[in-house]
Amino acid sequence: MTVISFFKTAQMITKLYIRDFASPFFSIAFPLGMILLFGGIYGNEPSPLYNYEHGAMDVMIPALVGMVIAVNGIMTLPLNLSEFMTSKVYKRFDATPMGKGNIIFVQVIVYLLSALVSTAFLIIVGRIIYNVNIAGAWYVIVPAVLLSCAAIFAMGFFIAAIFKNGKLAQIVSYAVYFAMIFLSGSTMPLELMPENIRNYANALPLTHVVVLLQNTFNGQPMGEQLTAIVILSCIIIVCGSIGAASYKHRKWA
Repeated sequence: MTVISFFKTAQMITKLYIRDFASPFFSIAFPLGMILLFGGIYGNEPSPLYNYEHGAMDVMIPALVGMVIAVNGIMTLPLNLSEFMTSKVYKRFDATPMGKGNIIFVQVIVYLLSALVSTAFLIIVGRIIYNVNIAGAWYVIVPAVLLSCAAIFAMGFFIAAIFKNGKLAQIVSYAVYFAMIFLSGSTMPLELMPENIRNYANALPLTHVVVLLQNTFNGQPMGEQLTAIVILSCIIIVCGSIGAASYKHRKWA
């Protein structure tokens, strides 16, 4: 795939992404609404909930970054992969030098960039409106964000590869997405949840994404996040390997 063909394909995928109301809304508008809602209620003064070390928005911004990653990795990616498959888009590209593998690669890159741009947008808004304190260094935060994206996108690819039927993939994607954002701490702090709910939340991959991002944003080194790093790395390996094997042996065209 040449650079020119990559950018032309990326331009096409980006236009389709923008025309889809749900993905841009849940990736940008909804997190912004959550910032304004929780910021208006709690502000960002040091809270006893966080031992007076952090304000509500200091904790909420990295949690919402986790939600943005889930939007692009669990909702957008598998749904568009399934849609392209059922619409025979991959079949057409398989008849060209481009091939379906390159199209899927471009889709992943576009949705990854969407997640990263939305992350930057959340950080900027949080800093300007609520003076969110980001104590972590960029060389710690960036790898944490990229690892989180890789794990969640691997899950999305796994869903698309396993559930060949587009409608079934949509149902599974929505079920996984909404279960995770409401129970992982990405929309409601885990500290406010009952202990039994927190126990269930620990089984959700997005919970470990949120914990990893909150800790690294608040200045903790990556070396202290081994549990989250190991879990997310295992998700990448397992979901990526099974998804790739299913992709290889199934007729996607």
